Amino acid sequence: MERYVLDDEDFDLELTMTCGQTFCWHRVAGTLYEDGEPHFYTFRKNKPIIIEDTDEGLVARTELPREEVEEAVGLDRDLQEIFSTFPDDRKLEKAREELWGLRIIQDEFFPCLISYLCSPQMRIPRIKEMHNKMAEKFGETRMIDGIEMRRFPTLEELAEASEDDLRDLGIGYRAKYIVETVKILQETDFDPEEVRGMEYEEAREEMKNLYGVGDKVADCVLLFSLGFYEAYPIDTWASQLIEEQYPELFSDDYEEISKNVREYFGEDAGYAQEYLFHAARKGILET
Repeated sequence: MERYVLDDEDFDLELTMTCGQTFCWHRVAGTLYEDGEPHFYTFRKNKPIIIEDTDEGLVARTELPREEVEEAVGLDRDLQEIFSTFPDDRKLEKAREELWGLRIIQDEFFPCLISYLCSPQMRIPRIKEMHNKMAEKFGETRMIDGIEMRRFPTLEELAEASEDDLRDLGIGYRAKYIVETVKILQETDFDPEEVRGMEYEEAREEMKNLYGVGDKVADCVLLFSLGFYEAYPIDTWASQLIEEQYPELFSDDYEEISKNVREYFGEDAGYAQEYLFHAARKGILET
């Protein structure tokens, strides 16, 4: 594998991996959403990416080109430039001060989609547990550089799983979402790369053709996999945050509140969402 020392200026690896946006990365020792060594891995194009925060800096090992690694962890974008586009906003500035270096990752489409199909009414560690169980049951475990790595199943591999198989893993009613979406992906011409080339609102509607995908799940996949940085996922917690902190932007209608926050924060509204959402989880906005 190639070894890259990445530019880690304005980048916090631990925060980026553990803020709740991804279920496709794993901590090498321990669990992703608990404290541990800053040493993580994922798979992309069936090839592992291993990243570690070392005394030398941020070191990545992989067979993939450097630019694909940088895209995967959000290092292909200038964080200073992103924040320069936001309005003068005291709450967002507070989140920036406390969480600087948090980047939006870009996971592979299929594992990202399936993970977010598991997300309704579920806490982040539980979604991660579901992701891991599917990887263990239907994917592949490899030993690489002395590290046991779980690769999430491909579309074809997960197609072998029945709804009952997935329910046995504790996925519950979300199992039907997964089974039916897998069928759609196999039997139709749905192409995530075509979605990537659409305008945002068209892309969100296209995503909703997949079974169990509503506005929030669509926005999560668009933001965390397909490069739509204007997407602002709104679940119960995000909606409550907007109502409390930005009442002038709030609406009970998803499309309207989405339009409001995108108009206010601009083309990188997804970055504002991630900083504000994580700041609210950590109680930063209350101080």
